Amino acid sequence: MAHLDFKVTCWKRLAVPNEKVEEVIKRLKESDCDDIYDLQDIDGVYFVSDGPDAECEETMTPYENEGSATQELYNSEGDIIYNNSENPDEY
Repeated sequence: MAHLDFKVTCWKRLAVPNEKVEEVIKRLKESDCDDIYDLQDIDGVYFVSDGPDAECEETMTPYENEGSATQELYNSEGDIIYNNSENPDEY
């Protein structure tokens, strides 16, 4: 069976104990926290897998993805048979 992947943006949620809020703010301001997981080394902070609901998801365009594909259709062998990349040489 073939499958189609869509790249989306969405919110993710970390649970932050009240006593760790200032530490989290400090890390956000002082470091490069590019990923939700960058803060999980703070004691008591953890990823909430059932965070904001799926309604917050927004599809991305190739423009928003630096020209790379945001839709990829794969055949049953796992080969990409369609993509919407702005960079034809990417695939």
